[in-house]
Amino acid sequence: MSAFRDTTHYYRIMSGLLERVQQEKNIASNLVKAGLIVRFVSRDPEGIVTVDLREEPIRFTTGESHLKPDVEFIQSGDTAHLFWLGRLNVARAIATRKVIARGSVPKALQLLPAVRPVFSLYEQVLHDLGEHALIPQPKRSRRPWMKRMFSRLSGWRKKAPALEYDTLSSSLIPLVEDEPDRAISPRLRKLPTDETALKKEMLRRMVLIRTFEERLAREFASGRIPAEALHLSIGQEACAVGACFALSDFDYIASTHRGHGHLIAKGADLDETAAELFGKVSGLCKGLGGCMHVTDARAGALGANGIVGASPLIAVGAAMSAARRNTSSVALAFMGDGATAQGMFHEALNFAAVFNLPVLFFVENNQYAEFTPVHGHTRLERIADRAAGYGLPAETVDGNDVWTVYQSVSRAVERCRRGDGPSLIEGITYRWCGHSEGESVQYRTEEEIEAWKEKDPIPRWRNSLIEAGALSSDDASEIEQESLAAVDKAIEFALASPEPDMRVARAYIYSPEPTELYTRPSALPETKREISVSAAVREALAEELARDPHTYLIGEDVRGGGYFAVTAGLVQQFGEDRIIDTPISEYAIVGSCVGASMTGMRPIAEIQFSDFLTCCMDPLVNQAAKLRFMSGGQYSLPLVVRTPGGAGIGMAAQHSQSLESWLLHIPGLLIIAPGTPHDAKGLLKAAIRSNNPVIFFENKLLYTVVGPVPEEDYLVPIGRADVKRPGNDVTLVAVGAMVPPAMEAAEKLHREGIDTEVIDPQTLFPCDWATIVRSAVKTGRVVVAEAGVLTCGFGAECAARISDAAWAHLKAPVKRVAAEDVPIPYNRSLENSVVPDMDQIVSAVASLAF
Repeated sequence: MSAFRDTTHYYRIMSGLLERVQQEKNIASNLVKAGLIVRFVSRDPEGIVTVDLREEPIRFTTGESHLKPDVEFIQSGDTAHLFWLGRLNVARAIATRKVIARGSVPKALQLLPAVRPVFSLYEQVLHDLGEHALIPQPKRSRRPWMKRMFSRLSGWRKKAPALEYDTLSSSLIPLVEDEPDRAISPRLRKLPTDETALKKEMLRRMVLIRTFEERLAREFASGRIPAEALHLSIGQEACAVGACFALSDFDYIASTHRGHGHLIAKGADLDETAAELFGKVSGLCKGLGGCMHVTDARAGALGANGIVGASPLIAVGAAMSAARRNTSSVALAFMGDGATAQGMFHEALNFAAVFNLPVLFFVENNQYAEFTPVHGHTRLERIADRAAGYGLPAETVDGNDVWTVYQSVSRAVERCRRGDGPSLIEGITYRWCGHSEGESVQYRTEEEIEAWKEKDPIPRWRNSLIEAGALSSDDASEIEQESLAAVDKAIEFALASPEPDMRVARAYIYSPEPTELYTRPSALPETKREISVSAAVREALAEELARDPHTYLIGEDVRGGGYFAVTAGLVQQFGEDRIIDTPISEYAIVGSCVGASMTGMRPIAEIQFSDFLTCCMDPLVNQAAKLRFMSGGQYSLPLVVRTPGGAGIGMAAQHSQSLESWLLHIPGLLIIAPGTPHDAKGLLKAAIRSNNPVIFFENKLLYTVVGPVPEEDYLVPIGRADVKRPGNDVTLVAVGAMVPPAMEAAEKLHREGIDTEVIDPQTLFPCDWATIVRSAVKTGRVVVAEAGVLTCGFGAECAARISDAAWAHLKAPVKRVAAEDVPIPYNRSLENSVVPDMDQIVSAVASLAF
C-alpha cells in the first residue's frame, strides 16, 4: 500500500510542507539561489507538484502547470515519502530508476544542502496534519542478535564444515561437447530492384525511423525507457537509409550510440529493437545492450557502440575478415564528426589504406560533437579532407538528400567490391534533438534549429516523389499511417515483454567452449626433448596456423620474428597473407581483431610489450570483453592477444610492467600466464582454439627457460592449476615467471626440512580455486608469489579467496611476495631489488610459524 492514499491525500501533505517552507525565510532564501523551476511527478498515486524557486516568495502549484520545469523528478509516492523524510540515497535512487530525473539534474543536486533542512519540517508537518502513521517509529536494538551470531561463528571456527571444492572454481563459461556453429544467417530485406519502388521504400523507411524515434522521445520523457541517456537521430534519416540501402544483406555496418536509424535501415526487427530499448528479454540483445549498444547480427550490424571512434576499427576488422574469407562483403562504419578527432579513427583509416581493405567510412557530420560545434574541434572546412592524409578517395555530399547519399555510397561500395580499396564519405546533416534527450545545455539557437528543419530530408524526398509522379498524397498518408501502426505495435510488444533476470546476465558473458579445452587429459605424452619457452610458443603458433585456416598472426614486425624473435620463420612457412606486419598501431591491431573475430576469423595479435596494452585498452576492455555480452550472445570473439611482460632485462618503467592482475578485473576476458615451456605451448594452443578473447602473457625472463615439451599435439587445459611439486607443510602459489624461482625455493626449503607444495595457477581467469584452496586446507600455510606489484595483485585476490573459503584451516596469515610498489627502475641493481626472487620466497615461507 502506498504511503499516500490517493492524489488528494498526496496534495494535502505536499501543500502543507511547501506552505511551511514558505514561512521559513532562511530555508526559502537558500532554495531560491538555484533559480530553478522544479517539478515532482508522482506515480501511485498520480500527482504533479511544480515549485517555482526563481524568487521569493516561493510559489507552487498542484496538478497541471503552464510553467516549463528546469528539472523534473518522477517517482512513486513511497519514494517521495522517503525523500522528504531524508531517508533516500538520491544518487542510488536515480541509478536504480526509483527516481527518474530529467533536465538540469546537476544543478538540482546542488540544491540538496539547501533542501536538507526541509526534511525535519516534513515530520513536523505530518504531525500537525494528524498523519502519525506516516512518521517512522524507532526500531529495537539488534545487538543481542548480533552477539548470538558472533558466538555461533566462533563455534563454527572451532569445528569448520566440510568444503565443497567443486563450487570454488565454478565459472560462467559454458562447456559443450561439440563446437558451436558460429555462422549467422542474414536477415533478408528484399529491397526492390525497380528504381521507383526503391525510392518509395526509402521514404517508407525514413518515415518509420522518424516515427519510431519521435515515439521514443515521448516514452523517455514519461520515464518508461529505463535509461538516463537516449540519443536520437531525428533529422539524419537520409544518411542512414541512403547508406544502408546501398549495401547488400551480406555487408556489415558498425554503428554509434546514435544507431537506431542505422539498424532499422539495415533491416533489424522493429519489435525486438523496441524491446531492447525498454530493456526487455525479448529485445535483440536480451535487454543487455540497450539504447547505445543495440545490435542485430542477422542484419549485419556489428554493434552500436558507446565509445566514440570505435566503429571504424571494428569495420576495418570485418573488412579484413571478408577479404581473407574471399567474400564480396563490404563493411561500412558510421560515425559522427566528433569521432574524426579520435586516434582510433586515424589508425583505422591508415590500416584500411595500407591493407587496401573493402571498408567505407561514413561520417554523419551533424554539426556538433556532443555540445561542441565542428569548428571547435577541427580547422578543416570539410571533414572529408582528413582522408587525403591516408591516400583515400573522399567526397562531401548533402546528407539530407537520400538519393545523393545512396548514389555516393553505391559508388564507394562498388570500388570496394572491385578491390580498389576504402574510401570516406562525409554527409552534411543535422540532428534536431540534443546530444541526448532531456539535456539542459544551451549551445544552439532556435533560429539555427528552425533553419535546418526547413531542410528536413523526409518532406523533401516525399515532395520530390510526388512531383515526379512516383507517389500520390494518399500514398504518402498511407505510409505515415503504416509507420504509426508499426511503431504502436512495437511499443506494445516491448511493454508487454518480460524483464531479464540474473540468469540472462550470466549466460552471455562468455561463448560456449569445447569441453576438451578445460579437461585435464588422462595422460600427457612423455618426452626427453627440451626446448625453450620461446621455441614452444613458436611451435604452438605453427601448429595452430596449420590446423585452422581461419587463424592468422598480426602485429608489429612479426614477419621478422618480433622484438624477441619468437615468431621468426613463420612467414616462410605460412606466407605474408597469414603472418601480417602492421603499422605501429596497437589500437588498430587489436581493434581489427575484434571485428575479424566477430565475422568468422580467429586472429592472433602480438603486442610487442605488455606495457603497450595501454595503447589498445578500448578494443580490449570495451569491445572484446563486452560485445558478446552487450549483443545478448549474438557474437563470439575468438581472438588471442599475445604479449611479453615483466621486468629483469634493464628496459625501465615503460617496457617492464606485469599487468595480469589489472586485466583480471574485466569480466569477459580470459587471462593466461604460463610458467614453463610445456605449459606455454599447450596453453597457447588451447587459447587459440578458445571461442573467447584471451590475453596471453609471456614473461620475458621465461623465453630462455628450457624444459621438456612433447612433439605430439597436446593441450594444457584452461582453468586448471598444476601442482608442480607436492608437499605437506606450506603451499606456494607461483604465477608465470615466478614458477622457476618457486621450484628453486622449494628445493632449498626441503633441505631445511620444510615440505613445500608448489602450485602454478596457469590461467588466472578462469582460476582453479579448488586446487589452491584444497592445498591450503592440507598445509594450513600459504605464500603467493607474483612478478607484478603488491597492491591489488593476484596475491591479494588469492589471499581473499583462501580466507573466505578456508580461514578456519589456516595456521598463519597468507603471505604475499611481489614487486615493490614502484615503477621498474633502469638501474640494474635497483631493478633486482624491486623484482621478487627466490630468496624473498624463502624468507616469506620461513616467516610462517612451523
